[in-house]
Amino acid sequence: MTLGDAAVVAIDPRAQAFGYAQRRVWIFFAWGYGAIIAIAGAVYAALSALVGQDSETGTVMFLLGAGLSVLGWLVTLGARFSKKTPRPASDIPRVEQSIRINPKVIKFSVAGAIVIAAALVLFTPNGRSPEVLPITGLIAAAQLSITGGVAYSGWLLKNSGELYARWMERRKG
Repeated sequence: MTLGDAAVVAIDPRAQAFGYAQRRVWIFFAWGYGAIIAIAGAVYAALSALVGQDSETGTVMFLLGAGLSVLGWLVTLGARFSKKTPRPASDIPRVEQSIRINPKVIKFSVAGAIVIAAALVLFTPNGRSPEVLPITGLIAAAQLSITGGVAYSGWLLKNSGELYARWMERRKG
C-alpha cells in the first residue's frame, strides 16, 4: 500500500472493499468479453442452422470467443487466486455513481436490444425473411450478454463490503 492508498483508505473506509470489487470486475471481464463473442456466435450459428443457412460464421465466432475467454481466464490466474490485499479504489464518487446508475443502464440496454431487434425486423428490407434472423439474433444476444456483464459488475460493487469481508475471512483461514 502506498502513501496515497493509505490516504484514500483513511478518508473512506469503503475504499478497500470497492478496490476488491473492482479487481473482481476486471477478472470477470477479462474472460467475459470473449464469452460475449462466443454467446453471440453460438446464437448466430444456431439460428443459421435453423433457417438452413451456412453456420460457419457463427461457429468461427463461437470458437474465437471461447478461445479469447480461456485466454482471459488464464491471464487472470494470478489475480483470481491472489491473497494479496487489493489496491483501494481511488475514485469513490465514480464507484458510487456506477452503483447508482447501473440499474437504469441495464433497463435501457434491455429495452435497446428489444427496440433494435424489432427495428431490424420491421423497418429493413427483407427484415421479416428468415435470412435476417441470424444477424438479428446475434445483435440481441450480444447486447443482452453485455447487459448481463454490466448487471454483474454492478452487483459486485453494490455488495463489495460483504464480499470483501468474506474474502478477508477466507484469506486468513
